[in-house]
Amino acid sequence: MTPDSYVLPRPERERRAAAYEWLLTAAPDRQTAISEWRSPGVALLTAGVEWDAVRVPYDVLHPGFDRATTLQELVQRLGELKVGGSAFCDPYRPFMYLLVPPRTDKDWPRDLASARVECLGGTQPYVHHVGVPRLESVAPPGPFWLTPPDVIPQRHADPEHLYTLLHALLHAAPQQQADTPQVIA
Repeated sequence: MTPDSYVLPRPERERRAAAYEWLLTAAPDRQTAISEWRSPGVALLTAGVEWDAVRVPYDVLHPGFDRATTLQELVQRLGELKVGGSAFCDPYRPFMYLLVPPRTDKDWPRDLASARVECLGGTQPYVHHVGVPRLESVAPPGPFWLTPPDVIPQRHADPEHLYTLLHALLHAAPQQQADTPQVIA
């Protein structure tokens, strides 16, 4: 079975173990990744093995989002945008990472790069390494999961839907700004 069609086993402990195994397939060294998850809580994994990651600045998801954006606001926004799949955040940068099928980076359009939206994958000549939080990290401080792969049946976001959505958000933003009255003091 492919990871995106795999239904996670129950109970929760088995689902968590299966999700860790899935993530660890992207580790250059399993023991190092496990050690990194213990401390500092983020393991460096290789994109393009089981997933690619679409990195999206918070302000692309909503013009008012920044480092102070709360977990609840991010969860609500993902729901409004109908984005499925596994997603985690790095509130310090602030970026959201949405996991998509491997090799998505090969065909990902580059027109969103000016807005700092990128698909990080393993297609040669570039191989990206991504800091992935431990599955128990589901809230700040530090990087955290919004939708960990052990609580959802679909581990990957749909890359076509995601691209269409991000493209629409970026092209709607200038229009929204033009419609907003400017106050000059």
